Amino acid sequence: MKKRFVRHFIFWLFYLVLEVYTEYYWMEIQYKQSVYSTFVHALLEEFLTILIIKMPMGYLMLNLISRFRNKKNNLRLIILLSLILIAFSVLGYLFLVYFIVPYIYPHLKIVGIYGYGGMLNSFMDKIFLACVMIALYEYSAGQKMKQRELILIKEKTEAELSFLKSQINPHFLFNTLNNIYALAREKSDKTADIILKLSGLLRFMLYETKEKFVPISKEIQFINTYLQIQKIRFDDRLKIEFENLIDNKEKLVLPLILIPFLENAFKHGASESTDKKFININLELKGNILNYSIINSFENNEIEKNTGIGLINFERQLKLVYNDFRLQTGAENNIFTASLYINLNSYEP
Repeated sequence: MKKRFVRHFIFWLFYLVLEVYTEYYWMEIQYKQSVYSTFVHALLEEFLTILIIKMPMGYLMLNLISRFRNKKNNLRLIILLSLILIAFSVLGYLFLVYFIVPYIYPHLKIVGIYGYGGMLNSFMDKIFLACVMIALYEYSAGQKMKQRELILIKEKTEAELSFLKSQINPHFLFNTLNNIYALAREKSDKTADIILKLSGLLRFMLYETKEKFVPISKEIQFINTYLQIQKIRFDDRLKIEFENLIDNKEKLVLPLILIPFLENAFKHGASESTDKKFININLELKGNILNYSIINSFENNEIEKNTGIGLINFERQLKLVYNDFRLQTGAENNIFTASLYINLNSYEP
C-alpha cells in the first residue's frame, strides 16, 4: 500500500511539474508577467485543476476499468469512459472560465479560452491525461499478471517435482525391500546389516530430499551405502566398480539425481543376468559440468523396453530443473549403457 501511494505521488508530482512548466511558458509569452507572478499563478491554477478535476476523473476511469475489464462485452465500459471524459472536459472548461480566470487572473484579460476552441482544448487536455493513466495502469496490471503467472508456474513445477520424487522414493524402497526379503528367506546373517544400512538411506530420503538441492557429497555417500547393500546381497557374483572425480564436493545438485541409473542397473542388469555380472559407475564433476555414466551387463532385451518409473520420472525431473542436459541410454551385445551430462548452472531458479 505504501509503495502504491509513493508511485501515485511521484506520478502526480511529475504531471504537476509538466503542467506548471507548460502554463508558465504560455503565460510568459502571452502576457509578459514577472517570473515570480507567472510561476505562482501557473502553480496555483494547475494544482487546483488537478486536485478538483483531473484526479477525480482519472481515478474514476481506472476504477471502472478494474471493474469491467474482464467482462465479455466491453461496449459498456467504452461508453462509460467516453461519458466521463466528456463530462469532466465540460467541468474543466467551466472551472477555468468561472473560477480560474476570475479569481486567479483577475488582473489579466485572458483570451482564446472561450467557445468551441476552449472546449476543445479542455477535451484534449483531459484525453491526454486519461491516455497516460490508462497506459500506466495497463502496464502495471500486465506486470502483476506476469509475476502471478511466474509464481503459478513455479508452484506447479515444484508440485510436479515433489510428486515425481514421491513416486521414485517408494519405488526405490520397494526394490530394496525385495532384496531384503530375498535374504530373509535364505535366513542370511547379512539381513540385519542391510536393514541398518537401509535405515540410513531412508533417513536421507525423508529429510535431505525436501531441499531443492543438496551437496553432491551427500549423493556420493548415498551411492556408497546403496552399493554396500548390493555387495552384501550379491557377494562375489557381481563385480562393482565406482570411480568418482569431484573437484567440488559442496556443489549443489538435484536430490537423488544419481540414483535412477544405479537402481536401473541392479534391477534390470545384475538381477537378471546369471554369468559375468558387472556394473561400472563413473562420476565426474569439473566446474559446473557433471558427467555420469553406468555400464552394466544384462542377458535379455527386456531392458530396452522396460526402464521402469525411475528413469521416466528422472528425465522429467531434469526437464523441470535444468535447461542444459543430455540423457542417453543404449544396449548392445548384452551391455547396457546409460550416460548423463548436466550443466549445473543451467537450473531454473
